[in-house]
Amino acid sequence: MHIKKEDYERIKKNIIKKLYSCKAFRKGHLLLETLQRGIPPHLVGFVKYVLRDLLKQGLIVRYGKTKYGDAYQLNIEKLKEIEEIVFGYKKCKSQ
Repeated sequence: MHIKKEDYERIKKNIIKKLYSCKAFRKGHLLLETLQRGIPPHLVGFVKYVLRDLLKQGLIVRYGKTKYGDAYQLNIEKLKEIEEIVFGYKKCKSQ
């Protein structure tokens, strides 16, 4: 089973935007189930695949296992790259 590149990018952006909007950096985190919401039903199965790639890229980190399941948060060290994905443009250094 393969995923189209545009669907992969859509899921990736959705996950990162959701984590960013909830301020899931150091103390905050979101569960896998929460990250799967808002994804079309035929693509929900690929969320774990995209999460694994985001972990390898270092954009997100695993918060740990909670009593409700696995939780994830953004890597604060990669904030510039994350904001490029969320906002779709590069920020100037002066900002």
